[in-house]
Amino acid sequence: MKYSAIALFCLCVAGYATADDSEPSTPQGMEHYLDISNDSKSDITDARAAIIRSAGHTIGFRGGKAQRAFELVNALNARESTLNALYDFRTLVSQEGWLPPVIDEAQDVAHITDNQIRTASRVYQIILPERFVSNPPSWRRWLLAGLSTTSPSGQEGGVIPKNSDERKIWQEAVEKGWQDGRDGADHTLEANFNRLTRDYRGMLLYSRLLREGYISRPEITEQQQSVSGGHKKLVTGDRVRNLRRHAEFNPNKGHWKPVINTESHHEARQTF
Repeated sequence: MKYSAIALFCLCVAGYATADDSEPSTPQGMEHYLDISNDSKSDITDARAAIIRSAGHTIGFRGGKAQRAFELVNALNARESTLNALYDFRTLVSQEGWLPPVIDEAQDVAHITDNQIRTASRVYQIILPERFVSNPPSWRRWLLAGLSTTSPSGQEGGVIPKNSDERKIWQEAVEKGWQDGRDGADHTLEANFNRLTRDYRGMLLYSRLLREGYISRPEITEQQQSVSGGHKKLVTGDRVRNLRRHAEFNPNKGHWKPVINTESHHEARQTF
């Protein structure tokens, strides 16, 4: 797969499309939160200043993150067809309805202690087990996590600047929090991209290792009854599938069937 999480991330943050009527309304801009005040005599204690600064930063952070999240979500929606093609989970779901486990691969691993050095060319590990799904998941489940576009209210804990001095502290805190919030949304999307790419590649890796005999298929049991239920509820054509045993690695190399790797350089080369 000739792409990376960072490349996709840069693609999305470069711009964004205008939201249509079905999308969330545009979050409030920073100016909405800067002019909150209730003029009175100036007499600011250090404790009061700290409270105002904390509340202003919190409001700014939430508002800035909501604004940037709105931009990022629109950017992702504008590239929906590309993302659907890059992360097509439909081909990974088995006929029995389970999504493959996520396999992590580490290369050239070394563990060093005072008395020992141990190296390995490759280490495979199951980091997420297989699971039944009603429908193939979408990239949205990963990429939109933590990107709320809901604007915060204009107050945080009922704190309102009472005069010009407090308003200055408030505005500086909101501006600082606003930028921190926008940066936070960028970091959230980048982490989401990394997690999505890890999981998708890990499922593809499972499919390859399964073909080569390095790992087993999960054991699925199925029970079917023509009729089930009782006097209050009747079920016909009742069929139940259970995941009896998860996929497991096969350490017996005599059962392995290594093949020549012809996939993208992003995939690990097979040397066994």
